[in-house]
Amino acid sequence: MLENLLQISINIINFLQTQLAWLAPVMKFFTFLGDEEFYLLIMPLLVWSVDYELGLRLGVMLMLSGSLNFILKIGFHQPRPYWVSSKIKDLAAPTGSFGLPSGHSQNAASVFGLMAASTKRKWFRFLIIFTIIMVALSRLYLGVHSITDILLGLLVGVFTLWIFMEFEERTTEYFQRQKIIVRILLVFGISIALTLLGFLIVDIFQGIPLPSEWIQNAHIAHPGEEISPFAIDGLVTATAALFGLLAGGIWVKEKGGYRANAGPLLKHVLRFIIGLAGILLIWKGLGGVFPRNGDLLSFSLRYFRYVLIGVWITGIAPAVFIRTKLGEKEN
Repeated sequence: MLENLLQISINIINFLQTQLAWLAPVMKFFTFLGDEEFYLLIMPLLVWSVDYELGLRLGVMLMLSGSLNFILKIGFHQPRPYWVSSKIKDLAAPTGSFGLPSGHSQNAASVFGLMAASTKRKWFRFLIIFTIIMVALSRLYLGVHSITDILLGLLVGVFTLWIFMEFEERTTEYFQRQKIIVRILLVFGISIALTLLGFLIVDIFQGIPLPSEWIQNAHIAHPGEEISPFAIDGLVTATAALFGLLAGGIWVKEKGGYRANAGPLLKHVLRFIIGLAGILLIWKGLGGVFPRNGDLLSFSLRYFRYVLIGVWITGIAPAVFIRTKLGEKEN
């Protein structure tokens, strides 16, 4: 059944790419709205200058959704459309991961869905729903996902959002009753558990040989690029950032909180510039020094780097803003 749906998707994609080629810039724009790079611009902006709690919640949702998506992709180990047919062009950025479910669709449904659930403005909710649909459709048009990929991605995203909304209040209340060190250890334990689960899933499935057709068609689409569907870097990034974001949030809350919407426009701009500079310094600086050999040391250092980025976003940067009078405490 999956093969039949994939073939139908390939026919639809081929029609869209050949008959509606003028739509490519529009679809690339909506795909960008589902890129992790876009979320990592919007989420810190919310944390530092709009609504600290909402920004933190969106960041946690993104990392949880990303971790789950990685595990599901390995479990299903299904190809992307352009791996199966050389007629399909990959009009998006090269990616070596499996296709099912669509990460863009899943993250859009969960992260943007949480944003929609956090407002009472009907027009904004409509805009969010429209954006989620367009992000999903853009992945089909660009040749990187089939209909099955995007539908399952949307379903998993909605389910993740429901679970998050259902248990968020009770989980928060439980955490608040614990000492700060217990809270930090608990979120660290969740992060490590997700990481180990990912390693286990990869260990189970990585022995499955990839059809030569997939490898050849992927190489045709992106000469010089090798598909690496079992690479675990993305999972380590997500679980590490999850721990960092929550640890930073716990620490700031203990110190009196942070009021994101305080201050004139100039202070908001300065906070965003300084905050992004800190992210780039950690990301590029340590990324250029730490090894990337695929061994335990490299993964551990990658984990440390993204924990530090998460802590910077929700903890260190707000503390710096408060100390330099660019920001204010909540209370």
